[in-house]
Amino acid sequence: MSKTSSLYNARLLAHVLKAHECENLVVAPGSRNAPLIYACMAEGFETYSIPDERAAAFTALGMALEKGKPAAVICTSGSAAANFLPAVTEAYYQKVPLVVITADRPQEWIGQGAGQTIMQEGIYGKHILGEANLIREPQDDLARQYNLRISQEALLNLHKGPVHINVPFDEPLYDEYEGPEEQFRIIRRPATERHLNEADLSELVQSFEQAERPMILVGQMSPDPALEQALALLLKKRPFLLLSETLSNLNHIPGVHSIDRMVNTLGEEEAALLQPDLLISLGGEIVSKMVKAYLRKSGDFPHWHFTEDEIFKDTFHKLTLNLDCKASWFFQQLSERVQAKANPWVQKVWELEESRAQWHKDYLKNCEYSDLKVYAELLKHLPQSTVLHSANSAGIRYAQLFDHRDDVRHYANRGTSGIDGSTSTAIGHALNTEDPVVLVSGDVAFQYDNAAFWNDRLPQNLKVIVINNQGGNIFRIIKGPDKIEDFERFQETQHQLNLSAVAKMYGIAYQEIAREEDLSTGIEAFFALEGLAILEIKTPRLESPDVLKNYFQFLKSH
Repeated sequence: MSKTSSLYNARLLAHVLKAHECENLVVAPGSRNAPLIYACMAEGFETYSIPDERAAAFTALGMALEKGKPAAVICTSGSAAANFLPAVTEAYYQKVPLVVITADRPQEWIGQGAGQTIMQEGIYGKHILGEANLIREPQDDLARQYNLRISQEALLNLHKGPVHINVPFDEPLYDEYEGPEEQFRIIRRPATERHLNEADLSELVQSFEQAERPMILVGQMSPDPALEQALALLLKKRPFLLLSETLSNLNHIPGVHSIDRMVNTLGEEEAALLQPDLLISLGGEIVSKMVKAYLRKSGDFPHWHFTEDEIFKDTFHKLTLNLDCKASWFFQQLSERVQAKANPWVQKVWELEESRAQWHKDYLKNCEYSDLKVYAELLKHLPQSTVLHSANSAGIRYAQLFDHRDDVRHYANRGTSGIDGSTSTAIGHALNTEDPVVLVSGDVAFQYDNAAFWNDRLPQNLKVIVINNQGGNIFRIIKGPDKIEDFERFQETQHQLNLSAVAKMYGIAYQEIAREEDLSTGIEAFFALEGLAILEIKTPRLESPDVLKNYFQFLKSH
């Protein structure tokens, strides 16, 4: 038996975490969590040490994105727990299985002047899908059985999103367990899938067949081969208009995959043509503000939305049906039951999309050096089977304008759409996959999360590309911020920071591109580098937003 902590709660949690398929543990170093670190090391966890709690939590989130297996992050007591909140909220809205374990002091010391004590119970509020507040060091079997049960009650909600276990440890914290080998009872819950009854399913099949302009809109989701297959079968038999985004990871199926390129350039007649008479939506958050505005302003039509929780997401103010079943199953049933029929409307919209794809290429041929030009060149050079992470906020919006290769998987922190944690999430993902991972970040998001590199096991399959336009250029793109006095200071956060200093501080290879004539060869040389590296591409701060505005105008004027 491996040496482990003398504290029962530490041994219990280490064992049940492993039993519930959580094998990656990110440690935000401290003293109060030492017993749990000790016990998890004894259980053979893959462990990572990241001193910044916010970065630690986002790194664990990134690990859980690969294959959907849970990852855990632990911290000491006090304000450390509060620093996990941004990642917790992101995991909640993305439905990522993140286990947050906060070490605590005994309840008797809360508010009594003991160091590093805050009220940790319920600290994450409604953004947690399961919570367990353990009894400190249980002294009898009843208390031990209680801790065993409530810890696993929380863990059994992991398939829907983050859970929180708060565990008080009393001193001594560093003693070794000297008792007999223990067995911990494991509680399991088999996965179930909800299906519709025959009457409801038949009614929906009939409604789908009656629709002349059925539109399926897909938000953020990980690759889903079963869903992709079901949609492909339905499309072949009963065509529908698929609107997907970069983060939908559905590039294999014909449809409109660059929504903003389409919706933001429609004339009045084209806008009327695009309007559906049935909207079906699925997946997570939708990046495009343009399509959300368009669908809200469109006339009345029924809206069906797939959801796995009790929240009614009425994004377009047209929700008529909340579907609590697996989308791949539903579309498979549709494909088997509907009568085959052509749909000329779908073909007409595809023709609109094809024309914009050509105009997009035409514009880029003569496009000035800018953020848009850089994105076009970057996407050409991505390695085979790249896992592409896009930071918020301008980064993912630029990515939305391009057609993407089928072998590239796309991710971004769009659950809450904040700039925090983009680098940490990409690092976590890279630690849990053998595929090449590329992060494309803006300069503000990169600086905001540079503590992500303070990690004792940095991945070598990660390339970080920072597009530096000396501030938050998104505020020069969206309408309104430039009307505010001191806009450059309080919205854009204009700066002249030396980003190479970050690479130097952490001992990471660094390259820089500052001229258009070096762009293609510089990117190619960067991807040829071995190991972790950072590429800074400097772009014009004032010209880039104008290039983007002219791009949309060019597509709209044809």
